[in-house]
Amino acid sequence: MNPRTTGRARRLIVMSTVAGVALGATPAVAASAETAETPVPKNVIVLISDGGGYNQFDAARLYETGASYQQVEVAPKSGTATKVPGTKSEVYDDFAVQIAQSHYSAGGRAAYDPDLAWGDFTWVASGATDSAAAGTALGTGVKTTNGTLGFAPDGTRLLTVGEQALEVGKKVGLVTSVPFNHATPAGFIAHNKSRNDYHGLATEMIDSGVDVIIGGGHPNYTDANTSRSSHFGTGSWISQTDFDRVTQGKTPFSYVESKADFEKIAAGENVPDKLFGLARVAETFQYNRPGLSNKTVLPWTDKINADVPSLATSATAALNVLEKDEDGFFLMVEGGAVDWAGHANQTTRIVEEQLSFNESVEAVTDWVETNSNWDETLVIVTADHETGYLAGPGAGVEKGWTALTGTAGQLPNVSWHSGNHTNALVPLYAQGAGADVLPARAAKWDFVRGAYLDNTDLGKTIFDLLGHAPAEGDAVGVEASVPLPAQAGQLSLAVPAVEGPVAFAGDTSAQKAALPQVVVTDSRNEAQAQGRGWTLSGSASAFVAGNRSFGAENLAWTPRVVSSAAGAVAGGTATLDKPATLADADRVGRVGETVVAADLNLTIPATAESGRYGSEITLTLFAKD
Repeated sequence: MNPRTTGRARRLIVMSTVAGVALGATPAVAASAETAETPVPKNVIVLISDGGGYNQFDAARLYETGASYQQVEVAPKSGTATKVPGTKSEVYDDFAVQIAQSHYSAGGRAAYDPDLAWGDFTWVASGATDSAAAGTALGTGVKTTNGTLGFAPDGTRLLTVGEQALEVGKKVGLVTSVPFNHATPAGFIAHNKSRNDYHGLATEMIDSGVDVIIGGGHPNYTDANTSRSSHFGTGSWISQTDFDRVTQGKTPFSYVESKADFEKIAAGENVPDKLFGLARVAETFQYNRPGLSNKTVLPWTDKINADVPSLATSATAALNVLEKDEDGFFLMVEGGAVDWAGHANQTTRIVEEQLSFNESVEAVTDWVETNSNWDETLVIVTADHETGYLAGPGAGVEKGWTALTGTAGQLPNVSWHSGNHTNALVPLYAQGAGADVLPARAAKWDFVRGAYLDNTDLGKTIFDLLGHAPAEGDAVGVEASVPLPAQAGQLSLAVPAVEGPVAFAGDTSAQKAALPQVVVTDSRNEAQAQGRGWTLSGSASAFVAGNRSFGAENLAWTPRVVSSAAGAVAGGTATLDKPATLADADRVGRVGETVVAADLNLTIPATAESGRYGSEITLTLFAKD
């Protein structure tokens, strides 16, 4: 690929009396952005495909339309990455913001490194977050250890965005297709040192003040949607005390469990002020139904649970409850069983679950465009992590990452490489009021997926958009905003002002001079630099004295780096009749200020007549591809 210049050239004049040379340079100029006020949304809706990486999203696209959107092929040995041409098919494919998200926890890998992630096929497969740590990061903006909900690694109790939303007077809803108190929904409101204390989590969530809780975990039903004797023992999701409270009107919630009752509320009939919806399944809406071992049949071949609402219906019912508050709301909707299918490497049901999730996104966007608008509502679609290490056929250590393929109506061609979570980046799409804050936070760069933010950035953004409750009593509320780091970083070149040309000194066969020190400054963040470094090069014109001349192949330089904040390196000795490198920096060494100079050596041709010769050295700064 050809290097791209990011500015115009500057020249310095050098003179040789044979018996001189002009220097010029090209500074890289970055566009500056004026600070704009971010609109504050009345409503914030976050939809999470639990375990849904880029390939889970594309598996559903391929089954539905026969086309993918974000497929890549990467060879780890060569570092070559090829993006497969994509086709938009889902509503969020047209969202204004489309970036990536990292999601490591405070333990395990505790970091994401693009070079390692794409340089070693096995790297992302270990040390990943779990859903509790990821849910906490999304719901509090703080990293924690796996298995923990709502507490920092040092045990500090964290404020959740659900609590903050309630504090500022908004309604709060939590909807999932797995048990209502599973890690992801719990991460937005609850606190527990163990994600497995499901009875404790249920109690806290019921008493938390939230307005909508919908999910599975019914003690009186199997995952086949058939009745059973009540189960409140080991492995149950709710205690008998709490189940009796919600079903017998001993909480503020109106209780529903039949598909018909969910659909009535979704249709706007008898919408309550608060809703507790417990679908008639032991755990999952559809994933755990009979036929789970059928991994090669087409989606929906196995008989569905008939008396269970869809995730889209559940989301719509929640919206009808939450929109009754004129102050707005926060809603989290989770396609929770995408993760369960990933753990089982169950291709049929990964497609089913992602399609169901997509339908919930469609229902939410329909609600926004019918009952609200994008000027007052923010919708974010993302995942908490990737599960199953889903890749294309033939992918592996030797071949690297291959693209998923397939035709509409058929299972996509895939391969699985883990039964657990991975560190692979996940997609994030956003639309509506306040969405522009997210790419502003995406300051890091992955050379395959592009700009990415961390899951904690999402939690921090939601907190900032929610704001603060009015001061109580005689207190006076004050608020200070600390702006994000400036987005208008620059890659620039400064050449000193020189009075007259740089003059050579020597005899009639060889002369020497020094290139004045020039300064490269790179203040771009990683996303702005797009993972690229820079190269500073130069070339010279012929030496001319009237009608007399000799070529620039007689001029050579030996560059040196006077100082470099991050490790830029000098180019080698070269003649300047064609572009030669003065200094070079990779994605790490590019940052900060680099001061460069060079010794100039001129060989006078034996055929050169005496005279006062002039030339120009043009310096050009490129952002490397």
